[in-house]
Amino acid sequence: MFKSKALLMTLLIVMVVMAVAPVMAQDTSMYTVGLSSSEELGPFLVDGNGVTLYLFDADTLGTSNCYDRCAEAWPPLLVESADELSKDPAIPGELGTTERTDGTLQVTYNGLPLYYWFRDSAAGDTTGHRVGRVWWVVAPATVYAWGNEDLGTFLVGPNGMTLYRFTHDEPGVSNCYDDCATNWPPLLVESMDAVIPGVNLLGEVGTIERTDGTYQVTYNGWPLYFWKDDVALGDATGENVGEVWFTVVPEVAGVATSEELGDYMVSYDGMTLYTFTDDTAGVSNCFDTCAENWPPFTVPANRRLNASGFDGEWATIDRGEGELQLTYNGMPLYFWKDDLAPGDTTGQGVGEKWFVVQP
Repeated sequence: MFKSKALLMTLLIVMVVMAVAPVMAQDTSMYTVGLSSSEELGPFLVDGNGVTLYLFDADTLGTSNCYDRCAEAWPPLLVESADELSKDPAIPGELGTTERTDGTLQVTYNGLPLYYWFRDSAAGDTTGHRVGRVWWVVAPATVYAWGNEDLGTFLVGPNGMTLYRFTHDEPGVSNCYDDCATNWPPLLVESMDAVIPGVNLLGEVGTIERTDGTYQVTYNGWPLYFWKDDVALGDATGENVGEVWFTVVPEVAGVATSEELGDYMVSYDGMTLYTFTDDTAGVSNCFDTCAENWPPFTVPANRRLNASGFDGEWATIDRGEGELQLTYNGMPLYFWKDDLAPGDTTGQGVGEKWFVVQP
């Protein structure tokens, strides 16, 4: 969510063009923001001409941090007036605007500024997705990861409001009803098939059936709730209420499986992670050209570390210039430049020094 200066510079020079699945065209001409979808990415937001829209991890709610060269590569979606805004009724949440430093009005979705990518040449292109690992298509998600300065990254619902878990629940079971559910409204969907996870959200998003027959959304089995006293986007006033209610920390890493490698570690967006045998515990020896080929897995200083499937020790090391690299059992973690999509493991065994991380 909040990235280092070095990473912000990286996004300006990294020009990743990914192969994408065919896009299912939809008529979006009557809306400021409409919907399109692809087999690879599912539904995502587009403008009235069907051109894909993106969000930027380094932005904060209601504020764009993309100007100058950044804004040349990622032009903001602008309107003359907030009165012009309209969206496909199938899109949850709200559109708004934020005033940029030049006085123009940029469209926001649940407080997140929206952008184009200059290398998308046709409606439905999604070549900006995952660029620099800070630019993403915008899903009309039931649950996605955002956060605030105080607590770091946490889960929010389709309206952008903070989600919580209740320690008196059990995985797959809600114990919050009556007055409890009045104070902590469950996140509900119309059916078990109606859940749309965020595009860069690792972990299992599902549903349980409540005693009244409604379907409550879960994350890794834990039922999700809102808090009645949160009134604005970014509010997280329910954190630690009664020492039993807490914001939900999304996984920073997890497990993928292949026939060739078995179980191995991936990042929150499903990309394979590697270790370097020339490193030592707590020390990275990969910089300059090495780091261009093997980008370090960096996280914000306020990122709370949550991962499943790996029982070792998670920590960070300082690479300088404010970059914190994630480590597992002391060993720094990296991506490989030639892995272009989740499931790629082309870095395995490179130079007999680079290897996937296995439990």
